[in-house]
Amino acid sequence: MEETIDIAEARADDPEALRTALVDQFGHLVDEVTALRTVVDGLPDEILGGRPEPDALTMKELYGAIATLDAEVRRPRVDRVVSHDEPVLSPVDVDAEVYDAGWNERAIDDILREVKAARRALAERLEGLPLKAWHRAATLGGETLTLFGLVHRMTKSDFQRLRDLGYRLHGAHLSDEDEPLPT
Repeated sequence: MEETIDIAEARADDPEALRTALVDQFGHLVDEVTALRTVVDGLPDEILGGRPEPDALTMKELYGAIATLDAEVRRPRVDRVVSHDEPVLSPVDVDAEVYDAGWNERAIDDILREVKAARRALAERLEGLPLKAWHRAATLGGETLTLFGLVHRMTKSDFQRLRDLGYRLHGAHLSDEDEPLPT
């Protein structure tokens, strides 16, 4: 198991390598969506649009949250960090925004295309930034973060959402015998 990265230490030791690693990891979501597409495409809408608990996001909404974050929250935050001195970023409750945004009414293929397009656009933006931009800082929820820290936080947040999707797929009854997938 890999050790947790100390962003401040890695930024000081080799900022170029850290930037490359973060952008690569951030862009990896496109590969994850592509890999899961074969499984997700065959799922009934009851699974894709069903809530495991009353207040939980559906699978479609989890994907929608990533698309919403990339296009409407993360990209503007990156632009503010790069273009403003000492910007203050407002916390966002993306789950609340996504919950009623109509993601369940959309076809999963359209949702996955939107996730990939939003991620590619944001990853390209991050990749095109000069190294000095990655050292710029902003305040989010009372905490000061450099762009390095902000992108690391974004990556961790996506990992949690993808893990939730994986658990849902694992727990889904996808066989004719209505048995859960083997562990």
